[in-house]
Amino acid sequence: MPDVITLTTRAAGEEAGPLGAAMAKTGIAGPEIPRPARKREKFLGFACDEESATVLQSALAPCLPDHNQVHIADFRAALSILAGMPTPEIILVDLSGEDQPINAMVALADVVEAGTTVLAIGEIQNVNFYRTITKGMGVKEYLPKPLTSTAVTQNFLSMINDLHQESLPAPRHGRSLAITGLRGGVGATTIATNLGWFIGMQLHRHTVLLDTELNSGTVALNLNVGVTRGLTTVLETPERVDQLLIERSTQPAGERLHVLASHEALEKEIDLKHGSAELLLKVLQARYNFVIADTGSRLGPLAREMLRLTQQRVVVMDPSVIALRNHEKLLTLAGGTALAPRPMLVLNRAGTPGGLSQHYMEQTMGVPFDAVIPDLPRIVPKTTELGTQAVSLRGPFRTAMASLAATLGATASAETG
Repeated sequence: MPDVITLTTRAAGEEAGPLGAAMAKTGIAGPEIPRPARKREKFLGFACDEESATVLQSALAPCLPDHNQVHIADFRAALSILAGMPTPEIILVDLSGEDQPINAMVALADVVEAGTTVLAIGEIQNVNFYRTITKGMGVKEYLPKPLTSTAVTQNFLSMINDLHQESLPAPRHGRSLAITGLRGGVGATTIATNLGWFIGMQLHRHTVLLDTELNSGTVALNLNVGVTRGLTTVLETPERVDQLLIERSTQPAGERLHVLASHEALEKEIDLKHGSAELLLKVLQARYNFVIADTGSRLGPLAREMLRLTQQRVVVMDPSVIALRNHEKLLTLAGGTALAPRPMLVLNRAGTPGGLSQHYMEQTMGVPFDAVIPDLPRIVPKTTELGTQAVSLRGPFRTAMASLAATLGATASAETG
């Protein structure tokens, strides 16, 4: 049985690769790691107790590179280590001893990179907890203690059995977002349009707004641009998709802001070919810094595909009981391997008379909102009717949009100064 590596004291200034450097930075002692520093580890695991670490190390050893081990450290120590190093491709954390494990997972999501595979163990044996962290927070799998070799092999080993395979680095591509509303009228399209306008026009990042509602979408109307049948053609005949077709199908709403939308007859049913949405997103990401898909609340076929394929879900809620109920339902919607560990939550129209309080909603969901937009009935609807964007005016709405853009990783290009 492979020995479990316990965290031991190192001399100051000694080279130890990314893990050792992170531990030195946080004041946590690290193991001897006699190897050159690497940009990103394949796997890094933590367990609070030696018994669990031994079971994990023994069961996972066949698929772990020689230098990847399971270390004995509690969740807070693991969080500090991960915050000081490039995020490994797969991480395993122990939630034992955490009074608020949901909040602990939120803290973890803030330090790991999108696309990281997260495995977790802990003391909680509750189906609702399992569903919350695996369906709504991006955890790939969770196992309650006490661990057994059989359970670890069956549930964790299959997810890391490709660690030894070398793969080509992924090409650089833009960031993809799916903005969805938890019920009709919560303002998902307004937020998608204004966010795209702000990133493209103010931050000068190449941005495309994709309207997934092909029969009655309003993104193009809100930005006062025309539509073509290009998007429908892409979805129905993916063999024709190339960069030139995409460029002809998008409509400019600004120097670095484009819209990809269609406006088909209500009776037309779009024949969404298998793989067409994935191909579309791939081509868009190769061209733009940000791809923002407005998936609305109806969640048609294209909207569901974008929610599955994009890197980040942005969930828009209003202070209503219906939104809270639908939040639970959305947690069951599976995502792809590139999806961030948890969706970003936006509370729109906060402070609406008769609406639920922000504190009550956060307590009920068990997670805080990432952005809060106050109720502005005299500003947002009026600017939309006039064909302008509310984010173009200084005030609380623009401040909230700027904060949301920054949280999503949208920073100003060098040209903006």
